[in-house]
Amino acid sequence: MSSMRFIEPPQPNDRVVAAEIDGRLAAEDMEALVQRLQPIVDRGEKALLYVDMEKYEGYDLGVIAEKLKNIGMLWKALDKYAVVGDKRWMEIWIKIVDPLSPQQIKHFYPDKTDEAWAWLLASETSEDNAEQDPATQRQPTG
Repeated sequence: MSSMRFIEPPQPNDRVVAAEIDGRLAAEDMEALVQRLQPIVDRGEKALLYVDMEKYEGYDLGVIAEKLKNIGMLWKALDKYAVVGDKRWMEIWIKIVDPLSPQQIKHFYPDKTDEAWAWLLASETSEDNAEQDPATQRQPTG
């Protein structure tokens, strides 16, 4: 049984993929996410991902296989990734991973969902947003 439910963003945007996770993430959830991201990538665009992980309870081993199978696409598919959750480890993990990833990743606590959406939808490119928020600036790649 799937623990990921796709939701609509507060304002229409064909680059947004938004989901809520309730329970353990399974391989079929990763497959569904890849299917949602693929049309955006096929258009030559990058996605804006919003995931509410407030009820997240971990993942099955099949998720790792799905991630590895699609790692190239997943690595390049995202522009920004907003993670909503109340677990302190999420905040720490994101602070570690964000500088190492090509996309901007930011954690928000559940009482800050409006801020999460505002950040995610604030600009259409990472470069525009980086000018506004020096903490999320990316170095140019050559």
